[in-house]
Amino acid sequence: MTAPSTLISLRITEEDLQLLDSRIGTDGSRSRSDVVRLAIQEFLSGQPLLPDMDSVRIPLGRGDKLRLGHLYELQGTTTQEAAQQGLKLFISQALEKELEETKQLEEAVAKARTSTIKREEYQQ
Repeated sequence: MTAPSTLISLRITEEDLQLLDSRIGTDGSRSRSDVVRLAIQEFLSGQPLLPDMDSVRIPLGRGDKLRLGHLYELQGTTTQEAAQQGLKLFISQALEKELEETKQLEEAVAKARTSTIKREEYQQ
């Protein structure tokens, strides 16, 4: 038995209505109301837990979705966990690259300074 629901009115553009109608029959939806309910549930469940947090939506192709499904079956790793780990790895690699480039620049400057001829008027 389904939970009681409240009837509401909603104004949307003709384009949005066509997009909404195109979703009927997917993800178990049988009507416009089902599509709207699913969209609202997805929106609300995707909200960050804390005020300073943010959410990100990532469109996945069939291949990625299939591989993530296999990963979940084999290891229990959810899509969110995989995305979080990927983001952490990306940030770590970006910082590592930044540090390496900074180190190379500092070494180049130090090398250039040692090869520069010092003049008396610039001595302190």
